[in-house]
Amino acid sequence: MKKIILTTVVATSLMFGGIANAAPSNTYIATDSDTFWSISQKFNVPLSELIANNPKVNADNIYEGVIISIPSKATPKASWEVKADAIIAIGMKQLGVPYVFGGSTPYVAFDCSGFVQYAFNQQGFNLLHSAALQSQLGAPVEKSNLRKGDLVFLQGTYTTGVSHVAIYLGNNQILQAGTMGTREVKVSTLFGTPYYDAHYWGARRLIN
Repeated sequence: MKKIILTTVVATSLMFGGIANAAPSNTYIATDSDTFWSISQKFNVPLSELIANNPKVNADNIYEGVIISIPSKATPKASWEVKADAIIAIGMKQLGVPYVFGGSTPYVAFDCSGFVQYAFNQQGFNLLHSAALQSQLGAPVEKSNLRKGDLVFLQGTYTTGVSHVAIYLGNNQILQAGTMGTREVKVSTLFGTPYYDAHYWGARRLIN
């Protein structure tokens, strides 16, 4: 089981004949599936800082029980962010997969809702293959409060009502199986793109 252990390192200085308290240092006990990258994402710390903080750890040989020193300013990600990052990582592996209406097969073909269904269901959700039905899930989110992992919806793209869904990445970017421009899984700019502005329906939050 993964554990986070907070330790206070106390240094004894014989030269000055006293005891100096060092800053608290967070340590993490790795598992066989861990890498420096996955740990840096878990604790929201730059990869370069994490590696520099562990000069004696072989990056190619992190196994269960290895103690990783986490920079003291690092803070673990909230559970929603960990899940959002996992869903986005799954989706990003499908970049370039062709858009085909009705598609739901990884590495072969997706349509918009089939793509979202696949990415979310890999993380324990049970979404149906329908943008309209997906738009009824979760809680509504205002444009100003969008965060990564939220679902954004368009309406009237090829039929009335909700007709398209994408995953919000943050920084006004969405991950989608789309047809505007190239017909494939891709990253696109949301607001400020006339087509998306004209058809924007709203957003829903499923990840809490």
